[in-house]
Amino acid sequence: MMTFNGFNEKDFETFQISGLDERMEAIQERIQPKFRDIYNEIENELAELADHKMYLHIAKHARRTVNPPKDTWSAYCHNKRGYKKHPHFQVGLWNDNLFIWLAYIYELPQKSEIAEKFLNDVEDIKK
Repeated sequence: MMTFNGFNEKDFETFQISGLDERMEAIQERIQPKFRDIYNEIENELAELADHKMYLHIAKHARRTVNPPKDTWSAYCHNKRGYKKHPHFQVGLWNDNLFIWLAYIYELPQKSEIAEKFLNDVEDIKK
């Protein structure tokens, strides 16, 4: 098992590569193995903090046919089959920075109700 040693300049330069196939190949070779390394290092602690197993999902960008992705990410979710319908954590890269966030995306049911709850508790969230 390899340990995660961080992202480097070459990883971020991936998003300057022209062409869908060429960029996807670089994402798969440079970045996706590092997403797996991160997961291997945090899997047990993440499961303990979440009080259940969290599964790794790596963006495949499968629906893309022309435009290369401007970013890529990995997701950590309690659901083994998918992450888009559930709150989940993401670790990903754009061409100029790393992002780590808790995500509530378009396929999540009751997202309006969740947003309303967040807005009602915005002061507590800021604290």
